[in-house]
Amino acid sequence: MGLEQNQFSGMKKILFLITKSEIGGAQKYVLDLAMGAKNAGFEVAVASQQNSHIYEALLKHNIKFIEVKHLQRDIDPILELQLAWELYKIIRKEKPDILHLNSSKVGALGAVIGKLAGAPKIIFTAHGWAFNDPRPPLQLKIITFISRFAARFQDKIICVSEYDRQKALEYKIAPAEKFVTIHNGINAKKIELIARDEAREKLKLDKKDFVIGTIANFYKTKALDTIVLSAISAVHENSNIKFILIGDGPEMGKIESLIQKYKLDEYFILPGVIKNASIYLKAFDIFVMSSKKEGLPYALLEAMAAKVLCVTSTVGGIPEIISNEQNGILIRDMTPGKLQETITKLAENKLKMKEMAKAGQLTVIDRFSLERMIRETLEIYEK
Repeated sequence: MGLEQNQFSGMKKILFLITKSEIGGAQKYVLDLAMGAKNAGFEVAVASQQNSHIYEALLKHNIKFIEVKHLQRDIDPILELQLAWELYKIIRKEKPDILHLNSSKVGALGAVIGKLAGAPKIIFTAHGWAFNDPRPPLQLKIITFISRFAARFQDKIICVSEYDRQKALEYKIAPAEKFVTIHNGINAKKIELIARDEAREKLKLDKKDFVIGTIANFYKTKALDTIVLSAISAVHENSNIKFILIGDGPEMGKIESLIQKYKLDEYFILPGVIKNASIYLKAFDIFVMSSKKEGLPYALLEAMAAKVLCVTSTVGGIPEIISNEQNGILIRDMTPGKLQETITKLAENKLKMKEMAKAGQLTVIDRFSLERMIRETLEIYEK
Protein backbone atom coordinates (compact mmCIF):
# COMPACT_ATOMS: atom_id res chain seq x y z
CA MET A 1 0.00 0.00 0.00
CA GLY A 2 2.90 2.36 0.59
CA LEU A 3 1.46 3.37 3.99
CA GLU A 4 4.08 2.80 6.65
CA GLN A 5 3.23 1.50 10.10
CA ASN A 6 2.45 4.34 12.53
CA GLN A 7 2.61 6.92 9.74
CA PHE A 8 -0.56 8.42 11.21
CA SER A 9 -0.16 8.92 14.94
CA GLY A 10 -2.74 11.52 15.99
CA MET A 11 -5.53 9.02 16.69
CA LYS A 12 -5.30 5.55 18.10
CA LYS A 13 -8.56 3.65 17.75
CA ILE A 14 -11.25 3.59 15.04
CA LEU A 15 -14.65 1.95 15.33
CA PHE A 16 -16.37 1.40 11.99
CA LEU A 17 -20.15 1.01 12.12
CA ILE A 18 -22.24 -0.16 9.17
CA THR A 19 -25.88 -1.25 8.89
CA LYS A 20 -25.66 -4.24 6.57
CA SER A 21 -22.95 -6.85 6.58
CA GLU A 22 -24.07 -8.34 3.26
CA ILE A 23 -21.43 -7.79 0.64
CA GLY A 24 -21.89 -4.58 -1.34
CA GLY A 25 -20.02 -1.37 -2.06
CA ALA A 26 -20.28 0.09 1.45
CA GLN A 27 -19.14 -3.20 3.00
CA LYS A 28 -16.13 -3.42 0.68
CA TYR A 29 -15.29 0.18 1.55
CA VAL A 30 -15.30 -0.57 5.28
CA LEU A 31 -13.20 -3.72 4.87
CA ASP A 32 -10.61 -1.89 2.75
CA LEU A 33 -10.42 1.07 5.12
CA ALA A 34 -10.26 -1.14 8.19
CA MET A 35 -7.30 -3.06 6.76
CA GLY A 36 -5.63 0.14 5.56
CA ALA A 37 -6.02 1.82 8.95
CA LYS A 38 -4.66 -1.23 10.76
CA ASN A 39 -1.63 -1.32 8.46
CA ALA A 40 -1.06 2.36 9.24
CA GLY A 41 -0.88 1.66 12.96
CA PHE A 42 -4.44 2.27 14.19
CA GLU A 43 -6.33 -0.07 16.47
CA VAL A 44 -9.46 -1.04 14.51
CA ALA A 45 -12.84 -2.65 15.19
CA VAL A 46 -15.88 -3.14 12.96
CA ALA A 47 -19.46 -3.35 14.26
CA SER A 48 -22.30 -4.67 12.10
CA GLN A 49 -24.85 -7.42 11.63
CA GLN A 50 -23.42 -10.91 11.83
CA ASN A 51 -22.20 -12.21 8.48
CA SER A 52 -19.75 -15.02 7.88
CA HIS A 53 -18.04 -13.36 4.91
CA ILE A 54 -17.22 -10.07 6.62
CA TYR A 55 -16.36 -11.86 9.87
CA GLU A 56 -13.93 -14.21 8.11
CA ALA A 57 -12.34 -11.34 6.17
CA LEU A 58 -11.74 -9.37 9.36
CA LEU A 59 -10.54 -12.43 11.27
CA LYS A 60 -7.99 -13.12 8.53
CA HIS A 61 -6.45 -9.70 9.19
CA ASN A 62 -6.80 -9.91 12.97
CA ILE A 63 -9.41 -7.13 13.09
CA LYS A 64 -12.04 -7.21 15.84
CA PHE A 65 -15.66 -7.78 14.77
CA ILE A 66 -18.56 -6.76 17.01
CA GLU A 67 -22.01 -8.13 16.27
CA VAL A 68 -24.84 -5.59 16.56
CA LYS A 69 -27.90 -7.75 17.21
CA HIS A 70 -30.64 -5.11 16.79
CA LEU A 71 -29.27 -3.62 13.58
CA GLN A 72 -31.58 -3.96 10.59
CA ARG A 73 -32.41 -1.93 7.50
CA ASP A 74 -36.16 -1.50 8.11
CA ILE A 75 -37.50 0.94 10.71
CA ASP A 76 -39.12 -0.51 13.84
CA PRO A 77 -39.64 1.86 16.81
CA ILE A 78 -39.06 -0.78 19.49
CA LEU A 79 -35.98 -2.18 17.78
CA GLU A 80 -34.63 1.35 17.26
CA LEU A 81 -34.69 1.96 21.01
CA GLN A 82 -32.99 -1.37 21.64
CA LEU A 83 -30.46 -0.55 18.92
CA ALA A 84 -29.75 2.88 20.41
CA TRP A 85 -28.98 1.34 23.81
CA GLU A 86 -26.88 -1.42 22.24
CA LEU A 87 -24.83 1.10 20.24
CA TYR A 88 -24.37 3.27 23.32
CA LYS A 89 -22.96 0.32 25.28
CA ILE A 90 -20.65 -0.70 22.40
CA ILE A 91 -19.24 2.81 21.97
CA ARG A 92 -18.78 3.30 25.71
CA LYS A 93 -16.99 -0.04 25.97
CA GLU A 94 -14.76 0.39 22.90
CA LYS A 95 -13.92 4.08 23.60
CA PRO A 96 -12.89 4.85 19.99
CA ASP A 97 -10.99 8.03 19.16
CA ILE A 98 -12.88 8.02 15.85
CA LEU A 99 -16.35 6.64 15.17
CA HIS A 100 -16.71 6.13 11.42
CA LEU A 101 -20.34 5.65 10.36
CA ASN A 102 -21.45 4.11 7.06
CA SER A 103 -24.95 3.95 5.50
CA SER A 104 -27.86 6.32 6.10
CA LYS A 105 -29.46 4.63 9.11
CA VAL A 106 -26.40 4.34 11.34
CA GLY A 107 -25.19 7.65 9.95
CA ALA A 108 -28.10 9.33 11.71
CA LEU A 109 -28.71 7.24 14.82
CA GLY A 110 -25.03 6.44 15.27
CA ALA A 111 -24.08 10.12 15.16
CA VAL A 112 -26.47 11.07 17.96
CA ILE A 113 -25.64 8.05 20.12
CA GLY A 114 -21.94 8.45 19.41
CA LYS A 115 -22.03 12.01 20.71
CA LEU A 116 -23.97 10.94 23.80
CA ALA A 117 -21.51 8.09 24.38
CA GLY A 118 -18.59 10.49 24.27
CA ALA A 119 -16.95 9.64 20.91
CA PRO A 120 -14.40 12.46 20.39
CA LYS A 121 -14.65 12.49 16.59
CA ILE A 122 -17.51 11.27 14.39
CA ILE A 123 -17.13 10.78 10.64
CA PHE A 124 -19.90 9.77 8.26
CA THR A 125 -19.45 8.42 4.73
CA ALA A 126 -22.43 8.93 2.44
CA HIS A 127 -22.46 6.04 -0.02
CA GLY A 128 -25.15 7.79 -2.09
CA TRP A 129 -27.65 10.00 -0.22
CA ALA A 130 -31.09 8.56 0.58
CA PHE A 131 -32.72 11.74 -0.71
CA ASN A 132 -31.32 10.94 -4.18
CA ASP A 133 -33.74 7.99 -4.38
CA PRO A 134 -36.99 8.46 -6.31
CA ARG A 135 -39.40 9.03 -3.38
CA PRO A 136 -42.69 10.80 -2.56
CA PRO A 137 -42.24 14.48 -1.54
CA LEU A 138 -43.13 13.85 2.12
CA GLN A 139 -40.52 11.11 2.45
CA LEU A 140 -37.92 13.37 0.88
CA LYS A 141 -38.69 16.10 3.41
CA ILE A 142 -38.37 13.67 6.32
CA ILE A 143 -35.11 12.20 5.02
CA THR A 144 -33.67 15.66 4.40
CA PHE A 145 -34.62 16.79 7.92
CA ILE A 146 -33.01 13.69 9.47
CA SER A 147 -29.85 14.16 7.37
CA ARG A 148 -29.56 17.81 8.47
CA PHE A 149 -30.15 16.90 12.11
CA ALA A 150 -27.59 14.07 12.04
CA ALA A 151 -25.00 16.33 10.37
CA ARG A 152 -24.97 18.49 13.51
CA PHE A 153 -23.31 15.57 15.33
CA GLN A 154 -20.98 14.56 12.49
CA ASP A 155 -17.58 16.25 12.52
CA LYS A 156 -16.79 15.41 8.90
CA ILE A 157 -18.88 14.01 6.04
CA ILE A 158 -17.11 12.06 3.30
CA CYS A 159 -18.89 11.94 -0.07
CA VAL A 160 -17.74 9.22 -2.48
CA SER A 161 -18.51 11.46 -5.46
CA GLU A 162 -18.51 15.16 -6.19
CA TYR A 163 -22.11 14.72 -7.36
CA ASP A 164 -23.12 13.66 -3.85
CA ARG A 165 -21.24 16.56 -2.27
CA GLN A 166 -23.01 19.05 -4.53
CA LYS A 167 -26.42 17.45 -3.81
CA ALA A 168 -25.76 17.70 -0.07
CA LEU A 169 -24.97 21.39 -0.45
CA GLU A 170 -28.07 21.88 -2.60
CA TYR A 171 -30.21 20.30 0.14
CA LYS A 172 -28.37 22.41 2.78
CA ILE A 173 -27.41 19.31 4.80
CA ALA A 174 -24.42 21.04 6.42
CA PRO A 175 -21.92 23.89 5.82
CA ALA A 176 -19.54 23.34 2.90
CA GLU A 177 -16.47 23.05 5.15
CA LYS A 178 -17.93 19.91 6.73
CA PHE A 179 -17.81 17.99 3.42
CA VAL A 180 -14.97 16.35 1.55
CA THR A 181 -15.06 14.24 -1.62
CA ILE A 182 -12.96 11.07 -1.60
CA HIS A 183 -13.59 8.76 -4.53
CA ASN A 184 -13.71 5.02 -3.89
CA GLY A 185 -10.66 3.11 -5.04
CA ILE A 186 -9.51 -0.42 -5.79
CA ASN A 187 -6.20 -2.17 -6.37
CA ALA A 188 -6.70 -2.61 -10.12
CA LYS A 189 -3.38 -4.35 -10.67
CA LYS A 190 -4.18 -7.05 -8.12
CA ILE A 191 -7.82 -7.73 -8.96
CA GLU A 192 -8.33 -11.50 -9.00
CA LEU A 193 -9.75 -12.79 -12.30
CA ILE A 194 -10.45 -16.17 -13.87
CA ALA A 195 -9.44 -16.56 -17.54
CA ARG A 196 -12.23 -15.89 -20.04
CA ASP A 197 -12.81 -19.47 -21.20
CA GLU A 198 -12.73 -20.92 -17.68
CA ALA A 199 -15.07 -18.21 -16.38
CA ARG A 200 -17.54 -18.90 -19.18
CA GLU A 201 -17.43 -22.62 -18.59
CA LYS A 202 -18.20 -22.19 -14.88
CA LEU A 203 -21.06 -19.78 -15.65
CA LYS A 204 -22.48 -22.16 -18.30
CA LEU A 205 -21.76 -19.77 -21.15
CA ASP A 206 -20.59 -20.82 -24.60
CA LYS A 207 -17.35 -19.50 -26.14
CA LYS A 208 -19.25 -17.99 -29.07
CA ASP A 209 -21.80 -16.14 -26.91
CA PHE A 210 -21.87 -12.34 -26.91
CA VAL A 211 -22.32 -11.83 -23.17
CA ILE A 212 -24.02 -8.87 -21.50
CA GLY A 213 -23.58 -9.07 -17.74
CA THR A 214 -23.88 -7.28 -14.44
CA ILE A 215 -23.19 -7.92 -10.75
CA ALA A 216 -25.68 -6.24 -8.42
CA ASN A 217 -27.93 -6.51 -5.41
CA PHE A 218 -31.43 -6.85 -6.86
CA TYR A 219 -32.87 -3.57 -5.57
CA LYS A 220 -35.41 -1.37 -7.32
CA THR A 221 -32.85 1.42 -7.80
CA LYS A 222 -30.64 -0.96 -9.81
CA ALA A 223 -33.35 -0.99 -12.53
CA LEU A 224 -32.44 -4.49 -13.70
CA ASP A 225 -35.78 -4.68 -15.51
CA THR A 226 -34.23 -2.26 -18.05
CA ILE A 227 -31.71 -4.95 -18.99
CA VAL A 228 -34.41 -7.63 -19.28
CA LEU A 229 -36.67 -5.46 -21.43
CA SER A 230 -33.77 -4.48 -23.69
CA ALA A 231 -33.31 -8.16 -24.48
CA ILE A 232 -36.72 -8.41 -26.19
CA SER A 233 -35.31 -6.71 -29.30
CA ALA A 234 -31.61 -7.47 -28.74
CA VAL A 235 -32.08 -11.24 -29.13
CA HIS A 236 -33.52 -10.69 -32.62
CA GLU A 237 -30.49 -8.60 -33.62
CA ASN A 238 -27.96 -11.16 -32.35
CA SER A 239 -28.87 -14.82 -31.94
CA ASN A 240 -25.66 -15.49 -29.95
CA ILE A 241 -26.42 -12.91 -27.28
CA LYS A 242 -26.65 -14.01 -23.65
CA PHE A 243 -27.45 -12.05 -20.49
CA ILE A 244 -26.16 -12.93 -17.03
CA LEU A 245 -27.32 -11.11 -13.90
CA ILE A 246 -25.29 -12.12 -10.85
CA GLY A 247 -26.80 -11.36 -7.45
CA ASP A 248 -30.03 -11.58 -5.48
CA GLY A 249 -32.46 -9.39 -3.60
CA PRO A 250 -36.08 -8.24 -3.30
CA GLU A 251 -36.48 -7.64 -7.05
CA MET A 252 -35.49 -11.20 -8.04
CA GLY A 253 -39.10 -12.39 -8.35
CA LYS A 254 -39.98 -9.49 -10.64
CA ILE A 255 -36.96 -10.12 -12.86
CA GLU A 256 -37.75 -13.84 -13.14
CA SER A 257 -41.37 -13.05 -14.02
CA LEU A 258 -40.34 -10.63 -16.78
CA ILE A 259 -37.97 -13.19 -18.29
CA GLN A 260 -40.73 -15.80 -18.34
CA LYS A 261 -43.38 -13.36 -19.62
CA TYR A 262 -41.33 -12.45 -22.69
CA LYS A 263 -40.04 -16.01 -23.22
CA LEU A 264 -36.40 -15.04 -22.71
CA ASP A 265 -35.39 -18.01 -20.55
CA GLU A 266 -32.86 -19.37 -23.05
CA TYR A 267 -31.07 -16.00 -23.17
CA PHE A 268 -30.75 -15.33 -19.43
CA ILE A 269 -28.68 -16.85 -16.64
CA LEU A 270 -29.51 -15.91 -13.05
CA PRO A 271 -26.94 -17.73 -10.88
CA GLY A 272 -27.85 -15.86 -7.67
CA VAL A 273 -25.19 -14.64 -5.26
CA ILE A 274 -21.67 -15.81 -6.11
CA LYS A 275 -18.88 -15.33 -3.59
CA ASN A 276 -16.21 -13.04 -5.03
CA ALA A 277 -18.31 -12.67 -8.19
CA SER A 278 -15.88 -10.15 -9.71
CA ILE A 279 -13.46 -12.97 -10.53
CA TYR A 280 -15.83 -13.94 -13.38
CA LEU A 281 -15.81 -10.53 -15.10
CA LYS A 282 -13.65 -11.75 -17.98
CA ALA A 283 -16.64 -13.84 -19.09
CA PHE A 284 -18.47 -10.62 -20.06
CA ASP A 285 -18.21 -8.77 -23.37
CA ILE A 286 -20.14 -5.81 -21.95
CA PHE A 287 -20.80 -4.88 -18.32
CA VAL A 288 -24.08 -2.98 -17.91
CA MET A 289 -25.03 -0.75 -14.98
CA SER A 290 -28.62 0.41 -15.47
CA SER A 291 -29.06 2.02 -12.03
CA LYS A 292 -31.37 4.92 -11.20
CA LYS A 293 -29.13 5.84 -8.25
CA GLU A 294 -25.46 5.24 -7.43
CA GLY A 295 -22.73 6.74 -5.30
CA LEU A 296 -19.42 5.73 -6.87
CA PRO A 297 -19.90 2.01 -7.64
CA TYR A 298 -17.20 -0.53 -6.89
CA ALA A 299 -18.73 -3.00 -9.36
CA LEU A 300 -18.08 -0.50 -12.17
CA LEU A 301 -14.47 0.10 -11.09
CA GLU A 302 -13.86 -3.66 -10.94
CA ALA A 303 -15.38 -4.25 -14.39
CA MET A 304 -13.22 -1.48 -15.87
CA ALA A 305 -10.14 -2.88 -14.12
CA ALA A 306 -10.93 -6.26 -15.71
CA LYS A 307 -10.79 -4.52 -19.12
CA VAL A 308 -14.47 -5.11 -19.83
CA LEU A 309 -16.34 -2.41 -21.75
CA CYS A 310 -18.88 -0.72 -19.47
CA VAL A 311 -22.25 0.71 -20.52
CA THR A 312 -23.87 2.74 -17.77
CA SER A 313 -26.58 5.23 -16.90
CA THR A 314 -25.52 8.81 -16.09
CA VAL A 315 -26.36 8.80 -12.38
CA GLY A 316 -24.47 9.71 -9.22
CA GLY A 317 -20.71 9.77 -9.56
CA ILE A 318 -20.56 7.56 -12.67
CA PRO A 319 -19.80 10.49 -15.04
CA GLU A 320 -16.81 11.23 -12.79
CA ILE A 321 -15.42 7.84 -13.85
CA ILE A 322 -16.57 7.44 -17.44
CA SER A 323 -16.18 9.86 -20.34
CA ASN A 324 -18.65 8.86 -23.03
CA GLU A 325 -17.17 6.90 -25.95
CA GLN A 326 -13.66 7.31 -24.55
CA ASN A 327 -13.37 4.80 -21.69
CA GLY A 328 -16.96 3.51 -21.72
CA ILE A 329 -20.50 4.39 -22.77
CA LEU A 330 -22.85 6.69 -20.87
CA ILE A 331 -26.58 6.59 -21.60
CA ARG A 332 -28.58 9.55 -20.33
CA ASP A 333 -32.06 8.60 -19.08
CA MET A 334 -31.42 4.95 -19.92
CA THR A 335 -34.38 3.05 -21.39
CA PRO A 336 -34.59 -0.52 -22.72
CA GLY A 337 -34.65 0.87 -26.27
CA LYS A 338 -31.53 3.01 -25.79
CA LEU A 339 -29.69 0.12 -24.14
CA GLN A 340 -30.64 -2.32 -26.90
CA GLU A 341 -29.54 0.11 -29.61
CA THR A 342 -26.20 0.67 -27.86
CA ILE A 343 -25.55 -3.06 -27.42
CA THR A 344 -26.34 -3.74 -31.10
CA LYS A 345 -23.98 -1.00 -32.31
CA LEU A 346 -21.16 -2.15 -30.06
CA ALA A 347 -21.51 -5.77 -31.18
CA GLU A 348 -20.75 -4.56 -34.72
CA ASN A 349 -17.53 -2.76 -33.71
CA LYS A 350 -15.41 -5.07 -31.57
CA LEU A 351 -12.24 -3.03 -32.16
CA LYS A 352 -13.83 0.11 -30.70
CA MET A 353 -15.03 -1.98 -27.74
CA LYS A 354 -11.47 -3.15 -27.04
CA GLU A 355 -10.05 0.37 -27.28
CA MET A 356 -12.58 1.81 -24.83
CA ALA A 357 -12.17 -1.15 -22.46
CA LYS A 358 -8.39 -0.64 -22.37
CA ALA A 359 -8.86 3.09 -21.69
CA GLY A 360 -11.27 2.18 -18.88
CA GLN A 361 -8.68 -0.02 -17.24
CA LEU A 362 -6.08 2.77 -17.38
CA THR A 363 -8.58 5.22 -15.86
CA VAL A 364 -9.01 3.03 -12.78
CA ILE A 365 -5.28 2.44 -12.39
CA ASP A 366 -4.45 6.15 -12.72
CA ARG A 367 -7.30 7.85 -10.87
CA PHE A 368 -9.16 5.39 -8.62
CA SER A 369 -6.49 3.54 -6.68
CA LEU A 370 -7.08 1.97 -3.28
CA GLU A 371 -3.87 3.51 -1.92
CA ARG A 372 -5.12 7.03 -2.73
CA MET A 373 -8.53 6.38 -1.12
CA ILE A 374 -6.95 5.05 2.08
CA ARG A 375 -4.34 7.81 2.26
CA GLU A 376 -6.89 10.62 1.81
CA THR A 377 -9.22 9.07 4.40
CA LEU A 378 -6.47 8.56 6.98
CA GLU A 379 -5.51 12.20 6.49
CA ILE A 380 -9.09 13.12 7.49
CA TYR A 381 -8.72 10.98 10.62
CA GLU A 382 -5.47 12.73 11.49
CA LYS A 383 -6.57 16.33 10.98
